[in-house]
Amino acid sequence: MKIKFVDLAAQNLEIAERVGFELDLIHSNTSYVGGHQVESFEREFADFLGVKRVIGVANGTDAIRIALLALGVGPGDEVVTVPMTFIATAASIVQTGARPRFVDIDPATGNMSIPALRSFLESLSRNERRAVRAIVPVHLYGLPAPMVELKEIAAEFKLKLVEDACQAHGARVRTADGMAMAGTLGDAGCFSFYPGKNLGAWGDGGAVATNDDEVARRVSLLSNHGRLSHYAHELCGYNSRLDSIQAAVLRAKLEKLAEWNERRRVIASAYRELLAPMDVHPILPPDGIESCFHLFVVRSPRRDAIRNALLQNDIECGIHYPVPLHLQPALAYLGYRPGDFPASEALADTTLSLPMHPHLNGMEILRTVETVASALLPANERVSAQRSNASQLDTASPDA
Repeated sequence: MKIKFVDLAAQNLEIAERVGFELDLIHSNTSYVGGHQVESFEREFADFLGVKRVIGVANGTDAIRIALLALGVGPGDEVVTVPMTFIATAASIVQTGARPRFVDIDPATGNMSIPALRSFLESLSRNERRAVRAIVPVHLYGLPAPMVELKEIAAEFKLKLVEDACQAHGARVRTADGMAMAGTLGDAGCFSFYPGKNLGAWGDGGAVATNDDEVARRVSLLSNHGRLSHYAHELCGYNSRLDSIQAAVLRAKLEKLAEWNERRRVIASAYRELLAPMDVHPILPPDGIESCFHLFVVRSPRRDAIRNALLQNDIECGIHYPVPLHLQPALAYLGYRPGDFPASEALADTTLSLPMHPHLNGMEILRTVETVASALLPANERVSAQRSNASQLDTASPDA
């Protein structure tokens, strides 16, 4: 039987009754854009995060783009981010008219390297430094970037800080004031509700979280045609709104999110223990960081052999991400070359994402780990193990 990488059908079963009730109300009221569902979700997600405001938008890419625009980023500006992420992070910057500038990652976490960021900023001349307006750290795989240190650097260099929290719903960071949710520590935090996320809709969706009332006001304007009232517009904004049906789904899933995230952490702990004797290296949270394990990622120089073994055994897996952004054709104009960001390139060559979702069971975890172990065996030992397994099957009772 196939082991799913993500099991959205199982999630839907848990929320079916609640969503059905809310959808009946939506259809009865024919309130499909904005209205009660969106306003309620924005308020409830803000409460979950512990942040003043959440503004729903059409998708995670728009969330980053609109947050940057709301903070004044535009043509001629530069924004620092990492090359080890989905292209939407850089595309959002490009769509504002700004230019992405990359710094390398910490190989232990996949997140922005503090030494690399500081080295980059300090290497700039005074004129070059004026062009840099913001930092966009990515909370990769649901593991928050080192936000305390990033906030200090942003303050020192007078830069805006926009969190790409599109994979980090419910992840947390230890601060001097206690644990804080990812997406609440910068000037704005940006979330995607793509279906496969920890908090996923039944289509596209996104949100911007902020504690700054003026940023919230500008995000609201920019995402809804610059609208002050139905036919009065302060500026030429965008049509980037979260619709009512997606909000209803998200409200139902939000009630389950803490429970589902805790299940992910239990699964991650099981993976970690079972994989410990093997030559694979999970990416795990350092002290003071609590991942929501959007993905469970391991590194191995034999990544391709493991991946092939998993797929041959009907176990879904993924590579996040096989080509760093500085080597993507879409961003070739930036002028980067192979070798410019060695930690990102090494991660791209060795990373593998194992099945991870709240409904993964113990037998599925064990079968996945056993397949990884088999792929790592020398060829002669692998053949011997396969013969042993076949012999056990031949002698097993039909009722076993």
